[in-house]
Parts: sequence; C-alpha cells; structure tokens
Amino acid sequence: MRDHYLVLGIPRNASERMVKLAFESKMKALADPAYAAPAEEKREEERLLRDAHATLSNPLKREPYDRKLAEFEAGGEGASGPRLVTPARFAIAAVLVTAIAGGWFWNERTKERERVRLEEERVAAQRERERQRAEDLAVRRKEYEERREAQDASARERNERARMERERAVSENQRRFQENRARAEESNARYRESQERAARERADYQSQRAEEDRRRAAQAEVERQKQYLRSLEQEEERVRLQRHEQAQREARERELQRRMEEFRQRQPAPR
Repeated sequence: MRDHYLVLGIPRNASERMVKLAFESKMKALADPAYAAPAEEKREEERLLRDAHATLSNPLKREPYDRKLAEFEAGGEGASGPRLVTPARFAIAAVLVTAIAGGWFWNERTKERERVRLEEERVAAQRERERQRAEDLAVRRKEYEERREAQDASARERNERARMERERAVSENQRRFQENRARAEESNARYRESQERAARERADYQSQRAEEDRRRAAQAEVERQKQYLRSLEQEEERVRLQRHEQAQREARERELQRRMEEFRQRQPAPR
C-alpha cells in the first residue's frame, strides 16, 4: 500500500493547509526546468502527487485511508512481511519536511517581498493618481470658473431681459387695468340703469297688479251680492210654494169635510 504522506513528505497529523503547501511545492519542483528527470518519471511523480493530494485534502477520503494505512502497518502483507516505516524512510521524511518547511519559509519571504513591491507600486500609483487628480481638479476649477463667468453673463442678460419684460408687463397691466376700469364703470352704469328700469317696471307691475286685485275684489263682491239676492229669491219662492201647497191642502180638507157632511145628511135617520 502506497504511503501518501511519504509521497508529499509530510507528517501524519499534517493539516489541510500543509497538505496543500506540500503539493504546490512538489508540483513547482517538478515544473522547474532544472529538475533533471525523464518525462515518464515526471508524469508518474505528478500522478502520485495528485493522488496523494486528492486523498489527503478530502476528509471523507482521508479518514478511511488512515484506517487502512494503520491496519497495513500493523499487519503488513503477512505476519513476517517487511514493515513500511523504517529509520531510513523516517530520515528521508524528516529531510523532506525540512525542505518543505524551508520552501514554505522562502515562499513566505518571497510573498512578503512581493507584497512590499506591490505596496510601493500602490503608493507610487496613488501619488500619481493624486497628482493627476490635482491636475484634473485645477482643470475642472478653471472650467468651472469659465462656466461660472459664462453663467453670470447669461444670468445678467436674462435679468436684463426679465427687467424689460417686467416693465413691459407692468405697462401692459396698467393699460389693461385702465381699460378694465373703464369697462367696469360702463358696466356699472348699464347695471344701474337696468336696475332703475327694472324698479320702474316692478312698480308699474305692482300697481297694475293692485288695480287688478281691486277690480277682481269688486267683481267678486258684486257676484257675492248677486248670489245673495238669488238665494233670497229662491227662499221667497220656496216659502211661497209652501204656502200655496198649504192652502191647497187646507182647501182639499175643507172640501172633504163638506162632502162628508153632505153624505151624513143624506143618510136616513135611525129608527
């Protein structure tokens, strides 16, 4: 069973970051043109490095692999088989770990120098940007002053036009006010005249209405008197008819009594 820890040159308790650093360092060493090895051997070493990195960087694969590796080291291929870990291999592993640590330290120093260089470039670029910003600010200030002067001139021109427009508007408003005032006075005169005419017409109408009311009242009184006289005549006629009927009844009663008296006289006397 192949030991991926020996392939990467890291201890069994190495972290995922150390696994990644060891893999990147080994891959850089393989890619270095100064590394003298046949192409086939380089491809085989690259395959072993990739297998070891894929197994040890994934916790789901690393735990089963560690168990199998421990079982293999405890039992080996047989009861009397050779053991995987030997002093020579442990020394080689220690040398590899030292080399990896030195490479990591060199890599960190290289990164630090690169960061310093980048910081210097950033500061220089920032100073250049500030200088360019100052130049741009001066140009923009000059353009702003020119625009401000142009705006002030335009504003003065607009104010002058506005003043002239206001004066024309004031004179026009005064003229319209005078015209409206004259029209209003003329309208008020026509209104007063129409009101006086309406008052006269209303007074004439009221007098005509009062005359018609008096005439209708007199005619109504005449009609009432006529109706009263007709009612008196009707009452007298009724009384006359009652008297006539009463006289006829009395005459019929007298005639009836006379005939009854004559009838009694013609009857023979009882014996």
